[in-house]
Amino acid sequence: MPHATDQDRPKPWWATRRYSALVSLLLAVPLLWPAIPPLTDIFGHLARYTIVARIGTSPYLHQWFATHWQLSGNLGVDLIAAVFGPAFGIVLVTKITMIATAVLTVGGMLLVARAAHGRLPPTAPFALPLVFGMPFHYGFLNYSLSLALVFPAIALWLQLGLRPDRGIVRAALFVPIGLVIWITHLAGWGLLGLVLFAIELATARRDGAPYWRAVIACLPLAAPLALLLLQPGGSSTIGISHWFDGSLKLFFVLAVLRDQNAVFDIASAVLLYALVVFGLRGLGFRMEPRLACAAAAVFAAFLLLPGMIMGSALADMRVLPCALALAILSLSPTSMAQRNLNLLAIAALAFLGLRLAVQTIGWARTAMLQREQLAALDHIPRGSRVFVLVTLPCESAWSSHRMDHLGLMAIVRRDAFANGVWNMPSSQLTVHRPDATGFVYAGSQTLFPAGCRYDPRYDLPRALATMPRAAFDFVWLIDTPRADWPNDRGLHRIWSGNRGALYRITRAPIRALPPAPAATIPRL
Repeated sequence: MPHATDQDRPKPWWATRRYSALVSLLLAVPLLWPAIPPLTDIFGHLARYTIVARIGTSPYLHQWFATHWQLSGNLGVDLIAAVFGPAFGIVLVTKITMIATAVLTVGGMLLVARAAHGRLPPTAPFALPLVFGMPFHYGFLNYSLSLALVFPAIALWLQLGLRPDRGIVRAALFVPIGLVIWITHLAGWGLLGLVLFAIELATARRDGAPYWRAVIACLPLAAPLALLLLQPGGSSTIGISHWFDGSLKLFFVLAVLRDQNAVFDIASAVLLYALVVFGLRGLGFRMEPRLACAAAAVFAAFLLLPGMIMGSALADMRVLPCALALAILSLSPTSMAQRNLNLLAIAALAFLGLRLAVQTIGWARTAMLQREQLAALDHIPRGSRVFVLVTLPCESAWSSHRMDHLGLMAIVRRDAFANGVWNMPSSQLTVHRPDATGFVYAGSQTLFPAGCRYDPRYDLPRALATMPRAAFDFVWLIDTPRADWPNDRGLHRIWSGNRGALYRITRAPIRALPPAPAATIPRL
């Protein structure tokens, strides 16, 4: 009597599609309660989306900003906000997009594991907390959205690779897929190409085929190269810096799940690395060769990449969670005993649940602290010019209230000007504030403790002394201890909270607000 194959056996509870769908939806939980997901850079993105949406109708924003849309590899959430933001609100659309990003990334990860193993292994949920790795916490919205497209694309590539006669179909599909992911974020497109090339190398080795076939197979992904060459400025816009820093890369390895609790986050990361080591050593687990090769290639990229590429900071850190996720997804247990498999599946689900529970509580607390600071906006008239100063912990500190760019919510809610906007080619914005020279772009709003300042002289007293007061109407101190608040006759405090205060600059000249311009529609 022939033995039943693995595909013929009834699916265990952790391998069903219903299980995958429910687990994917769990990743939405931490993002549901906060009105604005408490991610570091999200406030800067919201400000940019707001300017693009309102610059043609606001009587104020056109004074300080100009928009100049151009095709680039960093437009994912920008395009979604531009299309749906005017109808549903920029903040709500961005929140829904980030919820969808988390859910789709998890769904894509599970599809990758299913396509590689033929059936979802019980260990797969161990990889899912990496969706909320450091890139997501930093608020790299377009990059995170690109990953939500990359993982389903990997799964589709693996699935089509099961049929040799589907090569032409796969090539035709991945020309537009590559273009869409490139437009979403350049780094996501590069990551997809690297992963698929590694998968094809492993497949060639398995089949005894020449390795050059991996290059041929991945050629459909090269279409965006033509767009890169046609971009204005060409290679002059490419900036690379912050080459190999061993201590920083080691920190990223330990902080791959960095959130608010160092002990819990590092212990969680160590558990994941231990699972990979067990797989490499064959201790209770085996590694699917194609995904293992892809994980190794992405980890090598993490080691070799610089920290800054084309204005994107932390370029190396961004790919590390993906490398670790691919390694975990490659694992499957060597034991076929049902009891052991059930225990593994329960342990993986418990790990995911614990990470999500702690994160949900932590994000809710952070969102409450941010909301307390945002109460100052009720006292800022529309069209004001606000000088923001936010006190941050040293970057070596594990936890943060993520208020680095919170002051830019003055743009979102009050059509105001606030310093701290990004100065980068892909931001679709230019700023015109010659009267506020040196106090416009990101960095001018941040204050650090004495031991970790980038500029040892730039503290709160110096910032207030050198600020061009005629260029601003208000000073907004965010997350600043009461003991540090200034006693300045030129500043009149009109609001204060537990760790924040708002001052009107009394010596600034009163200016009449300009009439509203004729409405124009920004071009996409």
